[in-house]
Amino acid sequence: MLLSIFFLTAIISFIGTYAIERIFVNFNIFIDKPSDRSSHSSEIPTAGGLAILFSYLVYIVSLTYIYNIQENSFFILLVALLPIIIVGLIDDLNEINIFVRLLVQFFSALFIIYYFQISKNIFDVNLYSQSSFIIIILSIILSMWLMNLYNFMDGVDGYASSQSIFVSLSASLIAYINDPNNLLYMYILGIGLSNVGFIIRNWHPAKIFMGDTGSVSTGCILAYFIFFSASESVISIYTWLILLSVFISDSTYTLLVRIVTKKDILKPHLTHGFHILANRKKSHLLTTKTMIIFNIIWVLPLAIFSNMFINYHI
Repeated sequence: MLLSIFFLTAIISFIGTYAIERIFVNFNIFIDKPSDRSSHSSEIPTAGGLAILFSYLVYIVSLTYIYNIQENSFFILLVALLPIIIVGLIDDLNEINIFVRLLVQFFSALFIIYYFQISKNIFDVNLYSQSSFIIIILSIILSMWLMNLYNFMDGVDGYASSQSIFVSLSASLIAYINDPNNLLYMYILGIGLSNVGFIIRNWHPAKIFMGDTGSVSTGCILAYFIFFSASESVISIYTWLILLSVFISDSTYTLLVRIVTKKDILKPHLTHGFHILANRKKSHLLTTKTMIIFNIIWVLPLAIFSNMFINYHI
């Protein structure tokens, strides 16, 4: 039964991606036109993340039915995710003010952090102490940063979806090793399965992109599971940071450079590490393959090593 759900999730993702792609092309909507700020030279449909989100919803509903799960946490995910999806769709169709996007992201991040950290008081200390307040603020910033950095990385063929698959499968494996009786590893696995069908059309040469609808939503879902797994003591937040280190390091370094060089940090640009590599080598495929190999031979072993010291919060 489980294998059928895995297979069905990937198939729904692929069919949904292809259907969305054809609809957008035929009706000339959600089309990303090439510019000096894009990494592609032809018009490509965006908002393909709708297929990822729909297939993941089917996956979660199927698991809930099979295991008779009574879990309020998924209602929290839906409430946090819905505004992100709506704003992402609007932004993919007609770009909206960045401060509106940030405000919505702040609401979703705050909602996630309130549920997993404040209402459950995982600190086991005074919530109004300085240390707890700092942790809450940093958690909100991390959540919003994940939403945005995934959006930054959705520009090179197969790049963002490959990372989603890697992080999902790796985190699912680690969660299973730590607590096979906790179904959290199954929930996390679904993120990767939903991207498997999508990446077939997103692989070089890409026929469709996630768009803000998919990329920001993926960042939101990952932020949700980072704090969900931490509240269950299944995966250390430090292990998550290692798994996401390629995206985090590239985006953070690029942001700091733009701040130091006094460039507009709100304006789209092509100065991320993966942009530079893709342009220098004239290959999206090489860039994505390099990231995949680096993740497998370096990032994953480090994450597994970190997990060996989970009781020390490393």
